[in-house]
Formats: sequence, structure tokens, C-alpha cells
Amino acid sequence: MGYGRSSTPAAVVSMVVATLVLQVQVLQAQNIFVGFYDQSCPQAESIVTQTVQEFNSQDPSTPAALLRLLFHDCFVEGCDGSILLDPTPANPNIEKQASPNLTVRGYEVIDQAKQRLEAACPQTVSCADIVALAARDGAVLAGLNFQGLPLTMATGRWDGTVSSMDAANAALPSSKSSVQQLTSQFGNKGLSQDEMVTLSGAHTIGKAHCVNFLDRLYDFPGSASGVDPTLDPAYAAQLQAQCPRGDPNQNTVVNLDPTTPFVMDNNYYSNGFAGRVLFGSDMALFHDFETQFTSNLNVVDGMSWNQKFGNALAQMAAIELKDQSNGEVRLNCRQIN
Repeated sequence: MGYGRSSTPAAVVSMVVATLVLQVQVLQAQNIFVGFYDQSCPQAESIVTQTVQEFNSQDPSTPAALLRLLFHDCFVEGCDGSILLDPTPANPNIEKQASPNLTVRGYEVIDQAKQRLEAACPQTVSCADIVALAARDGAVLAGLNFQGLPLTMATGRWDGTVSSMDAANAALPSSKSSVQQLTSQFGNKGLSQDEMVTLSGAHTIGKAHCVNFLDRLYDFPGSASGVDPTLDPAYAAQLQAQCPRGDPNQNTVVNLDPTTPFVMDNNYYSNGFAGRVLFGSDMALFHDFETQFTSNLNVVDGMSWNQKFGNALAQMAAIELKDQSNGEVRLNCRQIN
């Protein structure tokens, strides 16, 4: 995968052990743990894994969609599957209709896994857990390397019953956010700046719509060429060919990583320092003194980034969890019971 300098085996083992201990400490406090369904539905995780594998075999962009689905779920009402809910007459303005969520994908993967789980273990596995497990499986299928160890994901989440378009519009970061805004938004969810930089590396896979970065290609303020000067000129020209000015097709997309678009690796960071990332919010990480150091470490040591990403993913998947007092286990992920 083109990693930089690798950690020594002893250092990697030490890092993995520390990572797992930290995960256990944080997640136990949230009343979720690895193996939650071992007794009630032993095949739960394998059913989700098989479903994700099937969709990935047809569409290699599935892992990116599932990681984004988890992120957009957890940042609004916590990791409770609220993004999955469809509109109803009583609540027509749900999270799916928020501007940042209009291009979110992966719902059919969750639906298929839920259908199979209800057949195997009725009324047992929450939709929120399916979203978390599917994101974990997607990352692994895309190549996230945990040094030969399984990338675990704690389970035991409850599904939420609230979904708000306004809440989603307010909580989700913009592709034009500054480092300070991103740090604040992640901090509000209990995630550190280092975890924010680490999780941003998920932009090593997936695609982005031209409309989300077109302002960096044409009529950029203060630029004689009209192009954002932080963009590599050759890359900017390539993007202009893919995203022409005035293109009437709002669905035109470009790979987030121009070199390994379907592989979970640390190329996002080397691309960033080379001026080859799409979003202004991503570019900010490589030009702001607060985040340059962390970003540079992730360029140097790809294996370390793998470990950090697995840990940060587990932390993100434990944001603001529901319990039996304000949650349920949905029978259908698209509607409350």
C-alpha cells in the first residue's frame, strides 16, 4: 500500500495493546463491549460482514459509503441509527434531508443486513450496531491493516427515536471548515484534535461531488489564475478537466485520492502536503500550524496511522449512546417501532 517507514514489531505490539486497553476503558463506561451478541445472536457480526462483502464485490466504493454513514450518524443525536429513519407525516424533516446528507449512501447494505438478522435473531440486534459493524468491516475490506489482529468493534447500542434535519445541518462539518471549526466540532463530540486529523484520513477512499470543491478551481478570491493557490497546478488542471465550469450535471464525482482511491492507506496525508486533496477543510490540516505536525507523522508512519485510525473509529462509534430509557431495538431500520 506504499506505506512509509514501518514501526518495529515490538513497538507495534505495544501500540496495539495500549489501543485495545484504551478502547475497553472508554467503551465499558458507555455500557457497550466487544462480543455483546455472543450469547443472544452469535452469528450477528458474521452476518453483517458477509453482507458488506457481497455489496463490496459489486461496488468497491461501498467501504467509503459505510464509513461516511457512521460518521454522519454519530455526529447527530449520537451513534443511534437516527440517520436511517425515513420521513413520516409526523416527522417529515428528518436527518436524511439535511444538506450534508443528501449524498450519503449505504442504506441498502444496512437494510439487507437487518433483514437477515431479524430472520436469524428477531428483535435482538440494533440498527445502530449494524451501522458501526458495517463501517468496521468496510474499513477492513478496503485494506485497513491492524497488524494481523482483528479490528474489533464494541456493540450493545440502542436505536434512537429522534431524527432532525435542523440538528444535522447544525452538527455536521462543512467541506469548507477551518481547523478551528473542525477541532471545535469534533471536541464537542468528545474527540481530540489528533483523532480529528486521524479520522480525516478516511478521505483516502471514496468520491466527492464537483460542486463541493468547484470554488477552489474557478474564481478563487485573490488568485490571478482563479485557482486556489494551495492546489498543485497539475492537479488543478486535471480537476478542471473532470469538473468543467458550468457543468449542468450536479452528480459529477471525482476520486478523493487520485492514486489509490479504493485503498485505506496514509496517502491522504502525502497528497495533502503535495496540494492534491479536494476539500478546503482537508487542505487546512496541512497549512495550519496546529495540525501540521500530526499530519506529517501520519505521512512518515503508515502503520501507526492504521492503529490510530482503528482506535479513533471505535471512539467515534461510542458518541452519545442511548440506553433503554431513550432507545429501542428497531424491527425496521427505516422507522421507529
